[in-house]
Amino acid sequence: MKRYINLTAIMLLLAFAFTACSEEDAITPSGNYSPIRGGFPQGDTEYDSIINSIKNEYGVYLLYKDITEEDLNRDWVSAGTGDIYVAGYENEREDWSWNLPAEHLPFYVNYFNNYIFPNINKEFANATLPVKIYMIHNLRTEPRDFGDDSGQQEGGGTETDPFKSIKLGNFDNWAISFKDEVITGGDAAYALRQQRCIFMSQLIYNSIEKGGITSPDDFWTGFDFSADKKMNHVDPSKANYKYKLGFVDMINDNFGTGVLKQVWAPPYASETSCYYWEKDKYPSYNLFTTYIKNAMWLTPEEFEARYPSSKYPMIKEKYDIVVKHMLEKYGVNLVGIAKGLNK
Repeated sequence: MKRYINLTAIMLLLAFAFTACSEEDAITPSGNYSPIRGGFPQGDTEYDSIINSIKNEYGVYLLYKDITEEDLNRDWVSAGTGDIYVAGYENEREDWSWNLPAEHLPFYVNYFNNYIFPNINKEFANATLPVKIYMIHNLRTEPRDFGDDSGQQEGGGTETDPFKSIKLGNFDNWAISFKDEVITGGDAAYALRQQRCIFMSQLIYNSIEKGGITSPDDFWTGFDFSADKKMNHVDPSKANYKYKLGFVDMINDNFGTGVLKQVWAPPYASETSCYYWEKDKYPSYNLFTTYIKNAMWLTPEEFEARYPSSKYPMIKEKYDIVVKHMLEKYGVNLVGIAKGLNK
């Protein structure tokens, strides 16, 4: 009995000590794999208030201070290239903290508050978003220093433009960055359009892969995938022109950012590869997701101009099915993403 009492006392003391320490340690959200250092929100401006409201509603921490090289490189890095993610000004390469400039904070917060969260519901956000999203100044890649015997050249790298607008897919965090000229007004509308489409398409892919999003059966009725290799991709006068068969154009996943500055994918891959995947083939890259990307990139007016409903009624029918399905079943507003600002 005495031994039991002593053991209980020790356990209580340990629990008390752990609790006392944890109150002073980093904030660690439920389910997260790495801590958030310091207090949250990270400032006391009106935009920090918005950040806190987003966290309370959607469970996502938008962070812009005290982000380190370790934070940005928590995923596996290819030993072949040695590239790692860094941030801040180039002369701050060795600085452990790359804080977002205060004058840039409104742009980043407005991006999420006006373009992302108004177009998804809480349930979808909780199921797809990481716990942390880093808002990074000048996110880019640099070659890892392997030492004198590595054969790596100083200042070398694997890309001509090391800037990265977005870094997705980490197990507990993503990162997003806008170039200074975008923030100061240079082509900001187009850059915001690209960023929100990349961001939202990744959320949708993740949900599809987890089985969270499925396509409706009535979307697939009427498509003849056996005709794929025989369809005409360029001549609207032909009876087997792809639009007449209900097939819309493919869109690159990067929506024209990065090295490949092209939104629309080539019209056809080759005679030996099917470009329009069926329902049960490659769920994240089939015709259903092709329609989703079209619907989030093109406003309804732009979609009608590209695929006139009077000429291609099947495309209009499938577009309406996809837009309604995503909004009513999953709370994802594809039209809102396409249109942009949603107050």
